[in-house]
Amino acid sequence: MMLRSPWLLMWLAMPSALPGQDPSVRMRQGDDALASGLWEMAVLHYNECLANTTLSPELKSQVAIHLAEAWIRDGRPADALALLSQSWVAAHPETPFWSAQALAASGHFIEAIGTFSVLLENPAAPHRAEATFTLASLQLALAQPDVALATLATLTHSPDQALAATARLQQVEILLDLGRLAEARETLLTAASIRPGDPPLASFLDANLLLAEGRPSEAAAIFQSLIAQPQGQSLQHYHAAALGLADALLAQHLAAEASSHLLGFIQDHPDSPRLEEMFQRLLKGLPDTPTPTPTDLVSERLSQWITPCELTAAGAINTLPSDASAAWPSTTPSNERLACSLFTRAIGLHRSPLPEARAEARRLLTRLRLEFPHHPLAHRALFQTARWALEDGASDRAFGILDTLRESATTPMLRGEAAFLEARSAYAQGHKDQAIQWFDDAAQSLADHQANTARLNAAIIRLAGSPAPPQVLADASRDSSLAADLELERALCTSTPAAAKTAIGEFLARHPDHPRAPEARLAAAEAALAGPDPDLAFARSQLQALAATPQPTAPLRPARIAWLGLRIQDLAQDPTATIASAQSFLITHPEQPETAEAALVLGRNLFQTHNYNDARLVLEKLAASDPNAPRAQAAGLLAARSAALVPTSQSQQEALILFDKVIAANGSVSPLAQLEKARLMIDMNRLTEAATFLRGWFETLPPGDALHLPAGLLLGEAIYAQGSVNPNSLTEALAVYDKLLVHADPYPAVFNRLQYLRGRTLEQIPDDQDPTKKRAKQAFIAYDSVLESTTPPAEWHYFELCGFRALALLEAAKRWPAAIACAKKIASFHGPRAHEAATRASQLQLKHMIWED
Repeated sequence: MMLRSPWLLMWLAMPSALPGQDPSVRMRQGDDALASGLWEMAVLHYNECLANTTLSPELKSQVAIHLAEAWIRDGRPADALALLSQSWVAAHPETPFWSAQALAASGHFIEAIGTFSVLLENPAAPHRAEATFTLASLQLALAQPDVALATLATLTHSPDQALAATARLQQVEILLDLGRLAEARETLLTAASIRPGDPPLASFLDANLLLAEGRPSEAAAIFQSLIAQPQGQSLQHYHAAALGLADALLAQHLAAEASSHLLGFIQDHPDSPRLEEMFQRLLKGLPDTPTPTPTDLVSERLSQWITPCELTAAGAINTLPSDASAAWPSTTPSNERLACSLFTRAIGLHRSPLPEARAEARRLLTRLRLEFPHHPLAHRALFQTARWALEDGASDRAFGILDTLRESATTPMLRGEAAFLEARSAYAQGHKDQAIQWFDDAAQSLADHQANTARLNAAIIRLAGSPAPPQVLADASRDSSLAADLELERALCTSTPAAAKTAIGEFLARHPDHPRAPEARLAAAEAALAGPDPDLAFARSQLQALAATPQPTAPLRPARIAWLGLRIQDLAQDPTATIASAQSFLITHPEQPETAEAALVLGRNLFQTHNYNDARLVLEKLAASDPNAPRAQAAGLLAARSAALVPTSQSQQEALILFDKVIAANGSVSPLAQLEKARLMIDMNRLTEAATFLRGWFETLPPGDALHLPAGLLLGEAIYAQGSVNPNSLTEALAVYDKLLVHADPYPAVFNRLQYLRGRTLEQIPDDQDPTKKRAKQAFIAYDSVLESTTPPAEWHYFELCGFRALALLEAAKRWPAAIACAKKIASFHGPRAHEAATRASQLQLKHMIWED
């Protein structure tokens, strides 16, 4: 169970705005907006109140307090601090509380803790209870759980039973995370005696405690009841209960039941915040040695969740109107369940000894990297591919992938693992010097949470070449300082970011004055950013604590610290601040290892804020000068996209040249560049060139290639668009769509789309039997085949397009009973246009007087 987020606690601890004492309309509007969570509207109304020169000093200061609260909640703590520092607000009794909240929101945790601590000394201070909860949360963020427990203890004897019970429950949560089960059980019993009943949080903690105590069957019963009755639970706890039930079932060796439960929950909650952890449990449910035709429930459901490889306007293939803004996205579409399914299914398939299963596993990982290039699992997929290559004896290929990964991975954890794997493989092959070099590279270029493990391995290999005194290890075991160093080493080399963050936090709690504490804080912050769900608040807190500590004995590189701050802003999706910080980084640290990555971050954020000309300048320069080929090619691709989005003919012509450079590099992004170049040529109405370019490429792609479908769709679009001037092109387009039908069997969404494209084309091709007519009958068959589904469609757009085109053809042929039946069939699926279809059926019945028996 994870520690409660300090930002969530701070948010819950903030009191609601007090009702205005003045009947002013603006004041009431501001209070209503604040209560409704419309922070920007509240700021507007409160500012208008303050502009009124007739306000009394008391009311003016009260409005200012409300305005400060609105600014803090709107993510503008600096504005709140500036306002609260004004002399006419400073004397207000609520000013210290909101000043402390603004300091915490700004990342100034040490100052915030000092202000909150002063508030706790005054029993009459406003919002004292909220200040206590927020203070405890900040102390947790600084890896001080015992101090946080003591802070919460000040509320455990409050005459307010609900408040005392809440404080006890938060203590239970901390004690659980610390593994102090006996204390947690005693505290939970005390909380229940203070406030009898069965609140959801108490039940949730009881279930987790039972599971930790080795009583999984009792824990499962409580988790099950929480899932059945979600009322009163937070989203995080509700989904954590679902995960807890799976863990309780697994602890009882009920793997099938655990998998069945998780599959059902994920089906109903595809955007669960605990999705990755659920898929990790599902991976345990996959057979270690799958049969040639696996029929296990997990594999079957994963296959259903892996929807067709259909890139929309947010990808290389545009399915929206042909304009530049639709064709060239600034973000990658998010489908967390699909990404996790691709990765989990690939791992499961690769366990099979069958070559075709392993080939499919590699294809799934390739698709994952293509469709979700910025997902944390994308680089994990590349790393997994390298591991498989090593297992297959393809060392050269594996080292090539690992070299690329070490240079291009966005997470320190993966770069460290790639270097470590290379070094370990080199050592196994007897290349000790090369292994030492790669271990040293890992120590120098990666985040410190694994760097010390790499140093230790390099040292062991070096020591193996020269005899060491046998008493060294014995002396080391008695050296408390060395014991602390070894504890830190173990924490830094923890395999997963979440575990590393926790382990380093425990080390800092036990050794806050250790000479390497600054190094540990920096590593903890980097670990917090490395996982699939970056903990930005924790990373900020460590960075702030690092800034407040004395100069470390081993100075840390300023560029590394600045790079961490830049990454936090980038992950916080604050493009304006990220752009400013990236520009400053490039000026201040022009020759550091992170400089090229900072340039890429700058270019990407400029692109996302639609500053396409500026983005192109930065990215094109990086592409031309960066010796790191994968990063240079990524920059080149984004530069080409930027040029394509500038609405001038010259810029789009230059975009084609930039795409050609990326294609010529023949790197991992070259296929994307080919797709996007074709997309741009089609949008520029250079249809003949686009068709020629795509035709030669498409003919070389086997049907099993992941690019066969997207390239074919673009080719069909380019050829079809020439149908008005070259009727033969329609026949060729139809042939392309027919070839793509091989992708339709397992993927209904692809089937629906291709049948619509086929039907649209057939409607314009002359009938072989009667050239004066079109192939309307064949087109109807294509459209109506989609309506033969007995289950809700995988997608609605092309499904309903087919249905209504089939209906239109029936009406054109004056086949009224069939048309009515078709309209009712469309309505029976209850899709977005179901009402339209039902209305049309009624209209046809009334107009043509066709009644049901």
